[in-house]
Amino acid sequence: MDNNSEGGVSRVRVAISMLALCLLASGCRSPDEHGAGSVSASVHSRSYQCERNKSGAELTNAGVVHAQVASCSGALRPQPRQPQLAAPAAREPTMAHRWWGNATFFGEHAIDDPDGVGHITPDPLMARITERGMRLMGIPAGLQVEGKGVTYPVPEPLKEVFDGIAIANDQFERLNAYVGDHSDGSVSVEWRSSHRPVMSATFVQGSPYVYLSVFRGDLLLRTLEADGERKGIFYRDDNSLGVWTDVAGQKNHFLLTGHGETRFTGESGSEIIAASRNSHFTLTWLPETEGGPPAKMIRDFLAHARQPVDEVRVDYEVDPQTYQVKVVHRYRYQGEAVETLAGLQPLHWKNSEQALTDYKTRSARGVVRFAVTDGFDYSLPHVGVLPGLPAGLGEYEPERLHALIRDFLARSPQEWNSATDTYFAGKNYGKVAELALIAREEGLKSEADRLLDWLKSELEDWFTADPSKESRYFVYDDLWNTVLGVDESFGAHQALNDHHFHYGYFVRAAAEICRVDPGWCAEDRWGPMVELLIRDYAAGRDDPQFPYLRHFDPAFGFSWASGSANYLLGNNNESTSEAATAYGAMVLYGLVTDQPDLVERGVYLQASTAATFWEYWNDIDGYRGRPSVHHNFPEAYDKLTTSIVWGAGHVFTTWFSDARAHILGIQGLPLSPLVLHLGLHPDYLQDYVALGLSESANGKPSGLKDGHWRDVWWNIWAMTDAEAALEDLAAHGTDYVPEEGETRAHTYHWVHAWRELGHLRSGRGDLTADYPAALAFESDAHTLYLVYNFSTTERTVTFSDGVRLRVDPGAFEILKMPAHGG
Repeated sequence: MDNNSEGGVSRVRVAISMLALCLLASGCRSPDEHGAGSVSASVHSRSYQCERNKSGAELTNAGVVHAQVASCSGALRPQPRQPQLAAPAAREPTMAHRWWGNATFFGEHAIDDPDGVGHITPDPLMARITERGMRLMGIPAGLQVEGKGVTYPVPEPLKEVFDGIAIANDQFERLNAYVGDHSDGSVSVEWRSSHRPVMSATFVQGSPYVYLSVFRGDLLLRTLEADGERKGIFYRDDNSLGVWTDVAGQKNHFLLTGHGETRFTGESGSEIIAASRNSHFTLTWLPETEGGPPAKMIRDFLAHARQPVDEVRVDYEVDPQTYQVKVVHRYRYQGEAVETLAGLQPLHWKNSEQALTDYKTRSARGVVRFAVTDGFDYSLPHVGVLPGLPAGLGEYEPERLHALIRDFLARSPQEWNSATDTYFAGKNYGKVAELALIAREEGLKSEADRLLDWLKSELEDWFTADPSKESRYFVYDDLWNTVLGVDESFGAHQALNDHHFHYGYFVRAAAEICRVDPGWCAEDRWGPMVELLIRDYAAGRDDPQFPYLRHFDPAFGFSWASGSANYLLGNNNESTSEAATAYGAMVLYGLVTDQPDLVERGVYLQASTAATFWEYWNDIDGYRGRPSVHHNFPEAYDKLTTSIVWGAGHVFTTWFSDARAHILGIQGLPLSPLVLHLGLHPDYLQDYVALGLSESANGKPSGLKDGHWRDVWWNIWAMTDAEAALEDLAAHGTDYVPEEGETRAHTYHWVHAWRELGHLRSGRGDLTADYPAALAFESDAHTLYLVYNFSTTERTVTFSDGVRLRVDPGAFEILKMPAHGG
């Protein structure tokens, strides 16, 4: 793409250009922007990694570049990948990590190109952007329950059209596609020929409508065949034509409506030309009904078809008295509110008072229900966060816990972390931060200080981009408006994957450092570098250097992991617990540094992540036996849970293993007070644990194979049956290899603490507090209230049941009240 082409702007940012000069002149230091830290303007050539493959060689650890190179010999010259953007999107920080992120990375995929399988998924629709236009299908028509999950196995995915329809132009067959505009819940794709716009399409998440404009030529609608058993016409009027297709057992009904006087030709064939006086159209997908769409459905859907939507704005409010989150969706066109037929996902309609129509369809996340509205809102509870668990919870042996802490400290610091990539290094920093808090709570001040000093040295090393470094530094990429950690892992450069998973650990570690040493996070020291990582994965609105909430999708309420999303099923997200850790770490850091806006943003993201975990990964309403419309898993799906959510389905597996201990365990690591939502439904969690341990030799963590995360499962089990978890841990002992993000001391401390905590009481919405670091737990004997005060003055925290706790600055406070009838 020519970034200075018609409608585009230069991607060079003045601030970062100044940084580049600084890097050249003074060894990468930039005190004005990054405090004591610095970032590089590019990946150092000595950092490149190259591996031979069947096609030549693959280059990694070199930024957002084309991976394939001729060979690994000689000087490697990475070819940067250009974001496919046109104005106004080109004037804003580059956004990719959405259900439409594939379009930013690739623009169009050529028909029959095996390297371009990516689809965008404006659920309940699904599209592949091509050099001719797009292939469009309805997700509900193709969803199937298969061995590993519920997916849309797209037949002949590289063809221009097969199931569903294709939209093209009658005069152009070789077009380039760009993201022209986007909002919290919409994207506009523009097709160009020699930089001249030919046509555009706006997709809106949840909507049955696609809004089309043609600037040159006429609109062409293609089907696989002419009228017959697999295609036909079901509706005609002056400006609308209804086309059905039934291919590979997948039946779809589409209405094409011109916004002005419209003429259709070739209706009975496989190529239908639509010519409209004003060249604007709406393509409407109709929910499947037995016998085809009735006349009333057609009228009701057509009633809103000619009113375009070009923006979905999703805002949030956090109530300071309860820390409940209100999320507001608004539909607009050219800045003005518009009434449309909107599709609400299960998270939306189950938590909203929005009036709904009778129209609905079962799609990727569950039942989408349609409402006539210009917007809706819904409310979610927030569980709360803590920096860790205090000393004295549970009847553990202090001497044994201290010995486990000292055993860790007895190892060489080089053994604490040998990783040079952001993910595995981050996991090590997260576990040391947990251990440091436990040690300090136990009165082991010198041990805690040593751990904290090590964390400081490690993070300060990462936060200094010395030109001589081969690894352990950060790069700001001005083209993609992102921070890249060197070394990369899991496609964090090539596809901009997983930044929230990786950087969340760094932020969590920094929050513990600054809890003890606030000066370390000062503006002239390391705070700006910590906040740079937060801005990368979850920036606020109008940040000039980063897109808004890179990984988190406001329209769906959960995160997507991939930037490029070049997958048949669209984008995906696996570990909800690592996402919750990243967002909870924002809350901790915001509380430590007294940044209320950052706290509220983190609360919104974490509360949404927890709610969608229970909706979409676990189908808690289906488990509870509520009416079938509330079930998010189809009846034929026989698993309790799922692990990877896709734009067009979900699967019961992981990226790295089919072991059940991993499939279910990946949603519970790292186990800390940032992912307490896992314990919201302890009865469900009993069955979850049983399934996760079903391949264990004895049905317990102790019977798991090495590498199957015994300690993760003791931690999860403790949240529903601490007595059983503790018994199994005691029987097995501490002679095991911890999971990479765990320590033996933390597991020992955690499992014993839950024996006293019982079960989580906060987070259901009926018991709240006026401080985010305030939680309640319950057992048969008592209700336990637990608060940590991050401020420098005494604080009184009030719970909604009237309990009030006065908490000293920088301290925990615990109150136990007898259970009713106790």
